[in-house]
Amino acid sequence: MSQPQPSHNEIRLDLLQRLAEQAMSDAAFRVMARDDLGAALHAYGYELNEREMGLVMRFRASLAEAGVDLFLDDCITDDQLAAILREQV
Repeated sequence: MSQPQPSHNEIRLDLLQRLAEQAMSDAAFRVMARDDLGAALHAYGYELNEREMGLVMRFRASLAEAGVDLFLDDCITDDQLAAILREQV
């Protein structure tokens, strides 16, 4: 799933959406990402630039601050997700 090399400032929303969908649906990816996000991204073919990685890290931190299990054992509600995303803007 290798991605074309983006400019260092470009944010590829389609890529971030695919990453989020994979994180929600793929337990093996979540296990690897929880222990070593960089290794998981590399293993699954994601090549994020600095801005994209910053967004991912802030999103993960926001989930943790909101008390959402990063393993997604407990499902996040639509309201929780909307509140977290509003904070990112």
